[in-house]
Amino acid sequence: MDLVAEEPSSVIDIRKNRIRSSLLLHLYQNGDTSINKMAKLFHASIPSATGIVNDLMREGWITETGTGPARAGRPPVLYGLNSKKYLTLIMDINRHDTQLVIFDLHNQLILKRKVAIRLDDSANFLEELFASTDDFLKSNNISHSKLWGIGVSMPGLINSSQGINLTYLNLTPPGVPLVTYLKEHFDLPVCLFNDTKATTIGEHRFGYAVDKSQVLTINIDWGVGLGIIINGEVFNGASGFAGELGHIQVKPDGMLCHCGKVGCLDTITSAIALIRQAKEGIHSGRATILKQIVNNDLEQLETSHIIEAVHAGDEFSIDLLSTVGTELGKGLATAVHLFNPEVIIVGGLLAEAGPFISNPIEQAINKYCLSDFKNPLSIHISKLGSKARLLGTQAYLFDNLITKEFS
Repeated sequence: MDLVAEEPSSVIDIRKNRIRSSLLLHLYQNGDTSINKMAKLFHASIPSATGIVNDLMREGWITETGTGPARAGRPPVLYGLNSKKYLTLIMDINRHDTQLVIFDLHNQLILKRKVAIRLDDSANFLEELFASTDDFLKSNNISHSKLWGIGVSMPGLINSSQGINLTYLNLTPPGVPLVTYLKEHFDLPVCLFNDTKATTIGEHRFGYAVDKSQVLTINIDWGVGLGIIINGEVFNGASGFAGELGHIQVKPDGMLCHCGKVGCLDTITSAIALIRQAKEGIHSGRATILKQIVNNDLEQLETSHIIEAVHAGDEFSIDLLSTVGTELGKGLATAVHLFNPEVIIVGGLLAEAGPFISNPIEQAINKYCLSDFKNPLSIHISKLGSKARLLGTQAYLFDNLITKEFS
């Protein structure tokens, strides 16, 4: 699908295309509206707004959705995004599995399949991903012509503008960006985004961070990622890498991290670290129901088992979560002093522990932060869960594709 429009012939065409893309973004983010409100919002005349609406209706982008409340006279006609114009494919890739999700343009989840493909830094991963995705689309009778584009969220140091993941360079042949490789296989536009930043956008558009300007999201998964919103915008940094909280050093004499550094926060607070600490405690003789949960096969121990034990009142597992939460809170206290957020949203695998992880985080922030930083601050477990990452990737994809569509 060619997203490159014909070159505008005049300044009027450029302005018209900007209004068209801005209008569709507004409808996507805010829902239905009337021509009068559109005209005011984009500083256009009623006839101009009407003309743009008629053009977009002919092209299938928007539809009449009903009427709104009237102050006097006839109620205004409302227009909204046509959810059936396109479908999108979201690939939610992480270290334990991969989700393939189909959305419509109203963010309605149409189809979902979880496949047992663990992220591995080798070409085999993409071969498995391509095979699973092709089968997913074929078995659900979804042709590439029905898809507008593909959004990919995954962990790692991702430069979205260049379409590369510097943490997983061996997925593709040397010198070939990951996005290029995906585009060539699927023959569709592809947007690549860091999973924590995708979660942050999801929380800002649809979760506890709606209408908030200064926000931190903490993604406690196989690593620890920090999403940062400053003045209502996601902060990416110079290369898109901002927020790698898991790689600040907290123990100079600590363990070697997978990144090659020593004593990173990841080594004591990630899901991997939690499982390691649980196994060490069990081997040292700590009493716990974890062995019973995994039928004495500790090789099968997962974070979900530890969280299950926590909710069952297992003292050892509660202590593990308390320690992890305290260390995370210490790290977040530094971020609070740097960014002075209104809200911190806790997400990721360990967020399923609820107050068992959020309470020690909050207590550590109270202990290690200056009091003036704590007054406006609230801490929440994400109400969206993993859906925040999916919705954030979808929103990021929509924003990019609609801008290209009318550029």
